[in-house]
Amino acid sequence: MAVKGLRWLAGVGLLIIILGGVCSAEGAKTVEVWKNLFTVINGDGIDSNTTFLITRDGVVVVDTRVTPMEAAKVLKEIRKQTDLPILYTINTHYHGDHTFGNQVFKDSRAIIAHENVRKTLFGSSGKAHLDFFKTMNIPGMDETVITLPNIVFKEKMEIFVGGYNLRLIHARGHTDGDLFIYIEELKTLITGDLVFNGKIPYMGDAYVEEWISALNELSNLDAEIYIPGHGAPGGKPVLLAMKDYIYNLKGMVLKQLENGKSLKETQDVVRPALQEKFKTWKNLNWLDANIKRTYLEYSLTQ
Repeated sequence: MAVKGLRWLAGVGLLIIILGGVCSAEGAKTVEVWKNLFTVINGDGIDSNTTFLITRDGVVVVDTRVTPMEAAKVLKEIRKQTDLPILYTINTHYHGDHTFGNQVFKDSRAIIAHENVRKTLFGSSGKAHLDFFKTMNIPGMDETVITLPNIVFKEKMEIFVGGYNLRLIHARGHTDGDLFIYIEELKTLITGDLVFNGKIPYMGDAYVEEWISALNELSNLDAEIYIPGHGAPGGKPVLLAMKDYIYNLKGMVLKQLENGKSLKETQDVVRPALQEKFKTWKNLNWLDANIKRTYLEYSLTQ
């Protein structure tokens, strides 16, 4: 049987798996996280998540995947559930695997993001980002036209739509334009790439100390469902595992810095320790880059 979705059993505190399912073709899978809330995981190219919330007035889409072709699959999944219009599209940060499907949703009422997302995707920097993704030989990438957010905010924004209150909160960490979404009615956090589930995070644009602060901010909210930027939705252990990774990375690197070790010496000590601790996670080959990013950031504060 296919996995249909993840449901939180209120009052019991157990995340249970509902069998039977909503599965789409071509590798992507739609998980019914809660009533009216769905996340499309996996897919071709890069396994970034798209989440959509069906309200009584229309649909809110969070992140649009890596190509228009992948975004079209999301739209097809939405249409399996409802004919209501797409009201809002939200980008959790600028990375192409979360924004390059925007053109499929360009007729929604607004494409919303933090102001730094629009700045980064605009003009030459946006073109360079798209050109970089084109080197990955992802199917459908040549059809991509960068479609910018047309509503931006600085710190916080709230959307009241169809019986739901979505709180959009900026928290720099994975990039300088991250936002997460808190839906109090569903006790749900949509984290973007501030949280990865079962996968070493990409840290090429990271601010490690601020990322830790962002994870602490997520921890302080009353949530029971966590929808990461990559990997399956789940309960609070999804967040705790991500915090465990970041805290271990920071602590191990700081110890080597305090002992006067070089970057290579630090990598040679920290890499195997993290490989052992997180051996079941994907993308272990990203560890050296993460150690380097962390080493360089904390070198400036020593």
